[in-house]
Amino acid sequence: MVMIFAHRGYSAKYPENSLLAFNKAVEYGADGFELDIHLTKDEQIVVIHDHTINRTTTGRGKVVEMSFDEIQQFNIKNGLFNVTDEKVPLLIEVLDIVKKHNKLLNIEIKAEPGKIEDKLHELLTRYDIIDQIIISSFNIESLVKMEALDSSYETALLFDRYHTSPWDYKTSHNIKSIHPNAKHITIDHLVELEHNELPARVYTVNKEKDLKTWMSSSVTGIITDEVERAVQLKRTKKIES
Repeated sequence: MVMIFAHRGYSAKYPENSLLAFNKAVEYGADGFELDIHLTKDEQIVVIHDHTINRTTTGRGKVVEMSFDEIQQFNIKNGLFNVTDEKVPLLIEVLDIVKKHNKLLNIEIKAEPGKIEDKLHELLTRYDIIDQIIISSFNIESLVKMEALDSSYETALLFDRYHTSPWDYKTSHNIKSIHPNAKHITIDHLVELEHNELPARVYTVNKEKDLKTWMSSSVTGIITDEVERAVQLKRTKKIES
């Protein structure tokens, strides 16, 4: 059965990449979460999508040029104007939720390759939940480094446009799965992926008709903002089958 991943938490209704959004994803039955990570100036791994805090918080500045304490001075915004009580969380805070509720976690490395991979590996080793973790990135260097640190990591290469033969990365870089943009992948592509034994999780699928289509396909995961809708459709499909 396909796994439902809450994209940046339950971001359709709650502030993206906030503890509230992740806890709500648990409450509404997601199998796991997708989130984004950056490294602060004082080398803390924080959960935030952009390279700056400008769009999603009340502050301004580049994550890599700010300490965690400096980032904590600002609140997360839900949309353009709505200010919330939420703060940019540390990855360890989300890992606590993952471990407590036995959820899957797709960690997308947004930061430039370098220090963040070692810090991430150190953190995940401490939590002993590697079998619940998927490491994804558009940057293959980060994935190769994670593989070098521990070959048991489930690494997933992100694609915006579908690559003609993504399984090449499986043999050349030991990539274990791919995360293609659902807009640019077809059922024919999935047949090729199955033939080459390369699992796929698609993003970001929100419309009911699209969710139904992908749930009836061979993808192993669907990344969505619309957690309640996706979970309900999955439950209905399970009952029907």
